[in-house]
Amino acid sequence: MGNWRTVNMTGTMTAVHAQALWALLDRNTRPGEFWPGWGEPYACLSFNAARPGLAGIGAWPAERVDRCGNLAERNYSVEDVADALRALVYVAPSMLLKVHCGGDWESGECIATVTVGEGLVAVGPPEQAKVDGPPEAQVAANLLRNLMH
Repeated sequence: MGNWRTVNMTGTMTAVHAQALWALLDRNTRPGEFWPGWGEPYACLSFNAARPGLAGIGAWPAERVDRCGNLAERNYSVEDVADALRALVYVAPSMLLKVHCGGDWESGECIATVTVGEGLVAVGPPEQAKVDGPPEAQVAANLLRNLMH
């Protein structure tokens, strides 16, 4: 149990920038290895492509982003999400994203929207009332991927 935060991410970026983010954020390591990015500001938006969290946002970098799920670990704030995106915009300046952030403890109430565009990141008031959890199909696929790995 923990204080997970659910986010909904939508937007676009170039394929080259999506690949660069994927390489930076995928924490798929061998057993016993430590992913070096845990101390970085972008850690909350990381993922493990080979062994995804059941309710995590998963491997989100793509030309078209449309993901719902929890951040990579517990106790991340909206400002942590914004700081992560501020660090990532240098790697992927073509990102045009809206990240709708739910409240503490996986609350479905949207408490803020983080906007990324033209190399800038801004935290604003919620632009939608609710955030969606991960779709059941995503959770089932993540479970199956973990069982098969």
